[in-house]
Amino acid sequence: MYHRVLSESEINECIQPGMYVSQDTFKMHLRFLRDCFHVVTVFDLCFNLTEIIGRTNNKPICALTFDDGWQDFYKYAFPVLKEYEIPATVFLPTEYIGTDQWFWTDRLAHLLMQKKRRKNQIQSYMEADTFVNKIERLSGAFEFQLEKSIEMLKGLHHDKIDDLLINLSNRRGAYQQLMGRSFLSWEEVREMRESGLVSYGSHTASHHLLATLDSNDVKKELMQSRQKLVDEGVVENSFIPFCYPNGSYNGRIVKMVKDAGYSMAVTTQNNWNDLKSNPFLLQRVGIHQDMTSSMAMLGYRIVKKFKN
Repeated sequence: MYHRVLSESEINECIQPGMYVSQDTFKMHLRFLRDCFHVVTVFDLCFNLTEIIGRTNNKPICALTFDDGWQDFYKYAFPVLKEYEIPATVFLPTEYIGTDQWFWTDRLAHLLMQKKRRKNQIQSYMEADTFVNKIERLSGAFEFQLEKSIEMLKGLHHDKIDDLLINLSNRRGAYQQLMGRSFLSWEEVREMRESGLVSYGSHTASHHLLATLDSNDVKKELMQSRQKLVDEGVVENSFIPFCYPNGSYNGRIVKMVKDAGYSMAVTTQNNWNDLKSNPFLLQRVGIHQDMTSSMAMLGYRIVKKFKN
């Protein structure tokens, strides 16, 4: 499970450490995976696994997945995948693709970086929401403040989070709208699909945590995203995988994903799968820079979860 691949010059403290690997690290990862694993597509995991097992030369099987559809996947990951001829699946939050929108977590990071207004400028906002006051009282390293703030807010309904960000923006006198495109365009999505190496799945429409939504809103997220992927011509109706945003699911949601016509689903549970694994609760090994910057660290990160 990857999220972002970045150049060294683009890595900064506003980006959560668990969200990226550098391009050089990613190249090292692909060399390791090519040598130690039989790398397949998620389609193969669902439909060709028995056949594949017979020709793996006793290597374990793995598939590469990327969450969110960041634009840096096209810039930095795709060229490396082509170089090593390794396939990957990208899960797209369809309302963000081809737009200049940013996730609320990145808007929050931007706000936390802004200097607070002078004391006499923020008196009118002293009745701010309790969550905003808690964020304002955080101290310590920026990374800690960011992670703690996200942890506090991520279980809230998305409308509540938007209100909190507006409130925090008022408190800090900062403009919360970031500039520039953060996610892939549909043209880039189609170009990569035509390579035969990159396939796609749904990461819902709006990337909201499904467990915070009622059933009608969950259904809307699932159906709108699925239909958009079909309409844009980047998936086949017969096979559309799904990824739970932030690993947020329960029994009700799993059933709704099946009923919406998805073929499989991946979680953020950190572990291996076997032939008995539920295809709608597939586990993944999360990969990011601070835990996998050397081949030994990557190997340990992967095999420590292995189950015979």
